[in-house]
Amino acid sequence: MQAACEVSQNSTLRALSDSALAVGFGQSAAMTQLTRPRWPQGLCTFCNVNSASDGICVACRRDLPALTNCCSRCAEPLSVNTQGGLICAACQANPPPWKNCRAALPYTWPVDVALQRLKYARQLSYAAAFGALMAQITPREFADVDALCAVPLHRWRHLRRGFNQAEELCRIVHRRTGLPLLKTVRRVRNTVPQSGLGRSARQANLRGAFRIVGRCEFSHPLLIDDIMTTGETCRQLAQLLLAHGASDVSVLTVARASARDYAAGTAKV
Repeated sequence: MQAACEVSQNSTLRALSDSALAVGFGQSAAMTQLTRPRWPQGLCTFCNVNSASDGICVACRRDLPALTNCCSRCAEPLSVNTQGGLICAACQANPPPWKNCRAALPYTWPVDVALQRLKYARQLSYAAAFGALMAQITPREFADVDALCAVPLHRWRHLRRGFNQAEELCRIVHRRTGLPLLKTVRRVRNTVPQSGLGRSARQANLRGAFRIVGRCEFSHPLLIDDIMTTGETCRQLAQLLLAHGASDVSVLTVARASARDYAAGTAKV
């Protein structure tokens, strides 16, 4: 029975499973498929077989993991039932400055591999697919937000990478919801990559990294990013926006990594 289930597994997820063995540019057929510049329009970004108007077909969406039990303040995945709106210990000890925080998916396979393909292999078709999921969540979970704000990259890192994955996601959410874009936030310090840093090192790394030009002209901006791990980047940005005129700030990401897994080194971002 188990073998039959494995054989029937969605073809995309099999390809992503193979590519998970090598985060860099591998030589396997699966990796070659994942690093193609774009998928044909109208087909699923993941399997390139089924039709999908939103970038993810029904079969692949069904196979993606669900973020069911999580902290009601920071969306941290929890191992207990959270139907009652449980707040994790970290948020109780140090409440985050944002009003609401949600993630479309947990940062587990195959979401982690797909986001790495987006960020490091320039597979922007994943931004369209994940952005569509985020756009579906926005009116349901963030009815009172009045603007979208992509987490900015420093201009040098933006130049090297060629794009900002948060901006690509934000563009899709903007297009589908009609919410205006807040474009006055800058990353003014070229910090070292957050990946691999612990919580205290992330705090020190981001201190003074962002600046906003003038006052925030919106009352409740929604921060958009690809992954949340410790939440320090969004914490710094939320505090900045609140200090410059915003009444509330909320956060929406594609995925939420477990802080416990990240600290143990099992969640690579």
